[in-house]
Amino acid sequence: MKASAYLLTVLLSATQALAECVEGTREEISPGYTVEHKCNIYRKGDDHKNIPSAKECAALARDAGISVSTYHPPSKKCIVGRDDGKDIPYSGTIFMQKVVDEPEDDPFAPEEDPFALDCDAERDECLAQKATLQAELEATKTECASKKADADLAKDILASTCPFQHAKDGTVGGKEYRFWCARWHDDSGSKERHHVPTMEACLRLCNARSWCTYALHGVFNGFCQLYDRKISYATTPGVCRYDINSWHCAVKK
Repeated sequence: MKASAYLLTVLLSATQALAECVEGTREEISPGYTVEHKCNIYRKGDDHKNIPSAKECAALARDAGISVSTYHPPSKKCIVGRDDGKDIPYSGTIFMQKVVDEPEDDPFAPEEDPFALDCDAERDECLAQKATLQAELEATKTECASKKADADLAKDILASTCPFQHAKDGTVGGKEYRFWCARWHDDSGSKERHHVPTMEACLRLCNARSWCTYALHGVFNGFCQLYDRKISYATTPGVCRYDINSWHCAVKK
C-alpha cells in the first residue's frame, strides 16, 4: 500500500513538473510547427475542454491554422487564440506561439559589391542615348533623301534642257528620250495639254502615261502637250521655227 502511494506521488510530481511553464522554452509540435512558451498569460479565443497536454493544445491551434494557443494544466482547458484576440495575464497558464524562423544566411552567397554600378541609372542613360541617336539617324536619312531628290531633279532638268540637249539622248525619271530644240513633230491632235514650267516636268507627265510616245513643251508659253502617235525617236522633226509659238520636242525611246 505504501509502495503504491509512493508511486502515485512520483507520477503526480512528474506530471506537475512536465506541466510547469518555463519561459522561452521551444517545443516542436510537428515538423514545421514549433511553439515558444510564455508563462501566466492567455489570449481570448475558442475554448476546448479535457485536453490532456499543452502539446495537444498547440496541435489544435496548428490544425486550425492559428499561431497562438494557451493551456491551463489544472483545468485541462485549451484556448485556441484568435489572431485579433486580447492577451490577458492569468496565473498558471502556458501561452504557446508559433515560431517563425528567419531564413538562415547563405554562407556561400556573394557579397554585395560596394562599388557596383547603378544598373537602372545606366540602363536609363543608355536608352536616352539610343533615342537621341535614333532621332539623329532619322533626321540624317530625311536630309539625305531630300538631297538625293534635289540632286535627281537637277540631273533630270540638265538632261532635258535646251539648247544643250539638241539632237541628243537624255534620261528623265528613268525614261530615255531624244531631244529636239525648237524643232518638233506635228503639234496638232495632242491627247493631253498641261501647263508646267519645264520640259522635265512635262516629261514626268509623259512617263506616268503608258500611251505617251512624245511630248512638246513650249519655248515661251510653258504649255506641255502629250501625244500617242507612233514616231521613231531617230526621226528628225520636220517643223523648225524659233518664235513665240515654238516648241521643244522629246521622243520616248
